[in-house]
Amino acid sequence: MHNCFMHADQLAALRAAVDHGSFEAGARALHITPSAMSQRIRTLEAGVGSVLVLRTLPVAVTEAGQVILRLARQIDLLETEALSRLPGRTADAESGGGSEVLALRITVNADSLATWFRPVFDAAATWTDAVLQVEIADQDQADRAVAEAQSMGATSSRARPHHGCRVTPLGVMRYVAVAVPELLERCPAGPGVPQGLHADIHRMPMVDYGPDDELQGRFLARWDAVRPQRRTLVPSSAEFLAAVEAGLGWGMLPELQLAGSTAELVPIAAAGRNHIDVPIHWHRWKMPSDVLERLETAVVDAARVLRPFEEGVRRRR
Repeated sequence: MHNCFMHADQLAALRAAVDHGSFEAGARALHITPSAMSQRIRTLEAGVGSVLVLRTLPVAVTEAGQVILRLARQIDLLETEALSRLPGRTADAESGGGSEVLALRITVNADSLATWFRPVFDAAATWTDAVLQVEIADQDQADRAVAEAQSMGATSSRARPHHGCRVTPLGVMRYVAVAVPELLERCPAGPGVPQGLHADIHRMPMVDYGPDDELQGRFLARWDAVRPQRRTLVPSSAEFLAAVEAGLGWGMLPELQLAGSTAELVPIAAAGRNHIDVPIHWHRWKMPSDVLERLETAVVDAARVLRPFEEGVRRRR
């Protein structure tokens, strides 16, 4: 059994090494020598009895390291919140003085960020004690950032909470398979094309978001089709829409995004078989925190424009 006494400087060293990618960069951020940085982390690892980070570039966090890193970030959050409540701190924060400002690290999928999530920025603009640091990840992967202590909260299609986290259902994003009319005319549905398709998706070019996005693969599988050879890769939500509007290929687009499009885009399949519903959940650390509660309230309020969760689950194919 290990007698573990984790000191604040050791936890800070772990955070800095992960956040800055290396022991050397983390040491510079803490204004200490690389040897002191290494010693603090070695002492922390000895205390917990596990290797916490792999000395790679960038450093990699082990499974045990994720547990301690989350603890380190949570302690930092609680400490910052406590300091903000001290007499005189509120006035300092409002005047831009020396008050503690908490960086809220969150992970959001690109389509949410481009559509319904934007009112969260309006809410965050009124906060004097916290700022947002947003990372982008696919909706099927974003929750891992919370489990791995890289983020405090994340949007995700996954409903199951990770250890030490909680999940709030937000609603459903409906994606519709569309293309410009000219593309359907070039690839008409002929003999052998399944009934219900308005075009031959075996020949029709496609706009692809990236290797982690399986949404269009699911739509193709519904029609026993595979990804065509002619694919345009556009890993950006707004530019993905622009590529589909330009006629580079068909694509699955959120109906919230389609509502703001001025181009003529038409479904490539019959109603009822032309969409995929993706449930969106909010993952966050399970801990008492006024700032995290405030952030979650802003996220839940912004997500009210999504389809009702029960409706999306009932209709999902």
